[in-house]
Amino acid sequence: MREKNNYLLFVTILLYISFGLLTSVIGVIIDKFQVDYDVSLSVAALLPFAFFLAYGITSIPFGIAMDKYGAKVVLLIGATLMTIGSFLLYLSNNYMLVILMIFFVGVGVTAIQIAGNPFIRELDEPKKYTSNLTIIIGIGSLGYAFSPVLVPLIQNSGHSWNTVYLLFGIINAIILVLLFFAKFPKVKLEEEEKIESSQITSLLKNPIIITYGLGIFFYVGAEVGVSSYILTYMSKIHGVSNSQSFWEEGSLLYTAFPSKIALVIGLFWLFQAFGRLIISPIMKYIGEKKIFIVHSLGTVIALIVAVTGNANTALIAFALVGYFTCASFTAIFSATINSFKENHGTISGILGTAIAGGAFVGWLVGYIGETLNMNWGMLINILAFGYVFYLAVWGKGKLDINKDIAVEK
Repeated sequence: MREKNNYLLFVTILLYISFGLLTSVIGVIIDKFQVDYDVSLSVAALLPFAFFLAYGITSIPFGIAMDKYGAKVVLLIGATLMTIGSFLLYLSNNYMLVILMIFFVGVGVTAIQIAGNPFIRELDEPKKYTSNLTIIIGIGSLGYAFSPVLVPLIQNSGHSWNTVYLLFGIINAIILVLLFFAKFPKVKLEEEEKIESSQITSLLKNPIIITYGLGIFFYVGAEVGVSSYILTYMSKIHGVSNSQSFWEEGSLLYTAFPSKIALVIGLFWLFQAFGRLIISPIMKYIGEKKIFIVHSLGTVIALIVAVTGNANTALIAFALVGYFTCASFTAIFSATINSFKENHGTISGILGTAIAGGAFVGWLVGYIGETLNMNWGMLINILAFGYVFYLAVWGKGKLDINKDIAVEK
């Protein structure tokens, strides 16, 4: 029986919280970055572009490195890049350097995610792997929810928004030290988890890989395109500034949540995390496909309400978009993996690369938002989520596999 490694489980949880903090904070710094460096929205949109481009470039290489060098090397690379990138971003006074550091941080986050999942399996009994992974991802989601609220709190204390990266740098430096001195178990990838570069070309010709890879591309793109531009949308369309709060100045709640928009962005991620915890146990009764259909449709409807309603309606609807996105990524990923009996590691690498949709769709939303207006920019997200709904209803991938027989590759 494998002995539980509480120390490494704790460090891994910290890593997941950290990359959650670094991911969602982009949604509340785009507007500040644009003002401080006096750049266009199209240039500011390069922040999420750089971050998610890292997935597209490095997912497969990190998967291969994980197999060849082991989890500790890849995790240390990831933690190092997140630490150095955060500190240098805090010290940067040039917008191009900020964008470059965001990319470095994105590469680090990619490394952590690629190495993290199989690594977690080795830290406890194999039968507890799914439970541990779910718990760690759930706790890590707190980073996504807390990060947007952290920025206005820091500014309310008289510090610049980029001070948040000094804090992130310190957090990641501590994690890096804990990681460096940790004794790692040998992580042995299952055959189906390994990335076989020789299989990539043939898999990319498969209709399931194409349609569901696009599903990941458009889903992540729209998720980024919404969460990163809620602040910009509310400012440009409804005139709601980031300094406005739901509560009176001087009150306890105002001190905790000085920005109503930042709170909504935090709720976007928090509702997504709670949604995953809610739907997980009921899938066995309702079925994954039905949940995927209902939630992907709800995402489209909530976003349409957000862009057609008044300011208060938009704020509520944007938070609800976060909840309804809770099923899509895992459903698309599972439906793809379940459709094949082998090459799961390679398929996972391809789907990880498709996360680069967050770069391209996210940038396009900013560009269209500046060229036309943010309503047209949000239309890009509606169309992207519309494709995900199409996939939920008419996609050929395998969900509810206890009712279906997996097809041959």
